[in-house]
Amino acid sequence: MMFASMLVGSMMAGNVNFKVTNMHCGNCAKRVEKTLKANEAVSEVKVNLEKKVVTVAFDEQKTTTDDLLNALTDAKFQAEVAKGGCNHHANNAQQEGKGGCGHHGGEAQQGGKGGCGHHDKKAEGDQ
Repeated sequence: MMFASMLVGSMMAGNVNFKVTNMHCGNCAKRVEKTLKANEAVSEVKVNLEKKVVTVAFDEQKTTTDDLLNALTDAKFQAEVAKGGCNHHANNAQQEGKGGCGHHGGEAQQGGKGGCGHHDKKAEGDQ
């Protein structure tokens, strides 16, 4: 039982959406994907060329959103964390055209905590 909880606690999945304004074609999309997947902490990259948005799933204990953003800018992409960069609510957020909880987009809600409670889980130990 303790081993299982150690495994679950050792990988904290993070998700982020990046807006990549100079991603214009399929080759750009492939370069963005390759650039992000070069980071061993990245488990999944989804590129939406039409919206110029890249969704990245990664291990928060091995890398950060800033590291991923720096990788994109080092590869000469004009990227920023998309408004509502927390992708915690990804399915509803993308289908409804809304960002995640707004924590990373400067729209913190409910006393500046991000609104969805997802970002409070680290502090509570409920990962």
